[in-house]
Amino acid sequence: MFKNKQFYHQTTKKAIVAFGTIFNDINIDRFNSGGDIVQTMRVPLAYSSKQKFLSRILNAPDTTSRGGVAITLPRMGFEITGFNYDASRKISPIQQNKAISSDSQTSVRQTFVSTPYDISLSLYVFAKNQEDGLQIIEQILPYFNPDFNVTVNDLPQMGIKRDIKITLESVSYEDQYEGDYNTRQSIVWTLNFAMKLNYYGFVSNQGLIKKAIATTWQSPLLTGEYLKQTYTVTTPTATATAALTGGSVSSIELTYSGDKYTYTPNVIVSAPSSGTTARATAIMDGERISRIDVTNGGSGYTTVPTITIEGPDGTVSDPTPADPYRFLEEFEQDYE
Repeated sequence: MFKNKQFYHQTTKKAIVAFGTIFNDINIDRFNSGGDIVQTMRVPLAYSSKQKFLSRILNAPDTTSRGGVAITLPRMGFEITGFNYDASRKISPIQQNKAISSDSQTSVRQTFVSTPYDISLSLYVFAKNQEDGLQIIEQILPYFNPDFNVTVNDLPQMGIKRDIKITLESVSYEDQYEGDYNTRQSIVWTLNFAMKLNYYGFVSNQGLIKKAIATTWQSPLLTGEYLKQTYTVTTPTATATAALTGGSVSSIELTYSGDKYTYTPNVIVSAPSSGTTARATAIMDGERISRIDVTNGGSGYTTVPTITIEGPDGTVSDPTPADPYRFLEEFEQDYE
């Protein structure tokens, strides 16, 4: 069914991390009778269900068992409560996202557009008194009016970053105080959120189209005079730019690595108006240049020199920055 294509973009994991980060630095203050701050506490946050926290809160302290010790309050927890398809954000599923591959300038990464889902999350605030709970809630509510956006590196392979909207949908409050006077009070605030996520499929590599042939006919019946036109991508030659320090070439930055090199090409640095010419060597990575090392910085340079690199076919072309997608055109005109 899925053509044996394994992939994992960690979309849900990134959403959980982003959501938790928002609430991970909330602090509360404790005051004495005079209104002075006597204690500042950071409220712990964990990914856990509401029932797990409540069971720990209701447990009676037991010094003989570490697991039976009542939980320290206040603290917060959150969990995923559901997934829902968002039809309002649906776009044509046959559209594709495309990007130049980071590991190759002669191929393209592509994937179909994302599938929109809303993920529901609940944030729980557990406190042992009203003051602590109100301090925490008041540090959250003003930022959701009713939504808040965070930027997530959605699909690094394609260079896609996206603002994820987090909407506060509801707030509820529970004050559990049952039993005798010694029973521990449990104050729980529940905040329900919705995050708008986008799930992507398999990212594939596709080679660039390097030759295209188009034939146009004078007659709609494909008879009579016609014109045949061929477009061919020229051989990709590497390019680079130099940097000067004190009249000498200090470094050469590779701006395009080229492709289809079967040998190590010569790197030619233009000569200064007076002084000695710099020299450099290309370092190869397969059929492409990975970097250019300066072996002699030269002297007497008053302007940045031009860097010329031999092409894969051994020729030296115009040293202006190369466009790997430039075309050669051929025309052929025939008569029936």
